Amino acid sequence: MKKVSRANTYFLIIILLQLFLPVHLIFRWFNITDSKTMLLISHVITFIFPAIIYLIITKQSAKDVLKLNKLYLKDALLIILLAFVCQPIMTFFSLISQFFFENEIGNFVTGIVDSPYIILLLLIAVLPAITEEITIRGVVLSGYEDKNIYLAASITGLLFGIMHLDPQQFLYAAVLGFVLALVVRITNSIFASALIHFLINGTSITLQKLLSFIPESTSVMEQATEVSLRSLAVSEKIFMAIFYGLIALAFGIAAYFIIRKLAELNIRRGIISQDELSIKYNRSNERVFNIQFIAIIIIYLLYMMADIIFKYLF
Repeated sequence: MKKVSRANTYFLIIILLQLFLPVHLIFRWFNITDSKTMLLISHVITFIFPAIIYLIITKQSAKDVLKLNKLYLKDALLIILLAFVCQPIMTFFSLISQFFFENEIGNFVTGIVDSPYIILLLLIAVLPAITEEITIRGVVLSGYEDKNIYLAASITGLLFGIMHLDPQQFLYAAVLGFVLALVVRITNSIFASALIHFLINGTSITLQKLLSFIPESTSVMEQATEVSLRSLAVSEKIFMAIFYGLIALAFGIAAYFIIRKLAELNIRRGIISQDELSIKYNRSNERVFNIQFIAIIIIYLLYMMADIIFKYLF
């Protein structure tokens, strides 16, 4: 099986596992009712085990597939800066999504925010920075290594948005996924994307935890945000979109220059060539939009439609 086909097949299996693997039976058998424990077990079963099985079956090196390579100090500093620059960009796309969809992840975090901070950090920041990075920027992105860097980043960004199976998270996750794929291809290190992923999620949960120390602030702010965003007039939504969009644009320009500096450093090191940053670069003519990719899109759209209809009806 060719690389892209193998990557798309792997992701299709991951989506099917997320949708149909009866992990709830495991929780019932072992009488597991804690949502934090459920989250941990679900990530291990859905993301870690398949990656191990994939590496065994394909007999590939974990170091090569997962890009377990050194992250230089200068790169790490730029990556940290990029993570904070990306925050307003993600906020903008999340805001746009919240005009139409409920913030389910926000509700989940609110429900567990009383947990010890270290537990929250491990579950919300460390766990996804390992499991989701292994899946998307590890196994899946490795299948696109012979493809143009921007095409590879776009496709894996799209798949990253799909993987969350949440319409509110799709847009900002897809944009973030594009950035994360770029930095992995430029640095040849999955630690680059893992660090950004950890910092973005870690910052979010840290702010939530700090707010929880203010009496009733979490519930009041959550309710106010959800109600106001869904009930705003069209003119107010347009104003907010333009205002936050301009902020996102300014930070997007800053992100561009950080990524360009990152690329310059790694061109000098010989980690990536100038040709590989060209939009015309391709070492393979393999089709990206194969039957597996089409199946992923169809399954996701059907699931989203069913989920939205169910919520509106019930």
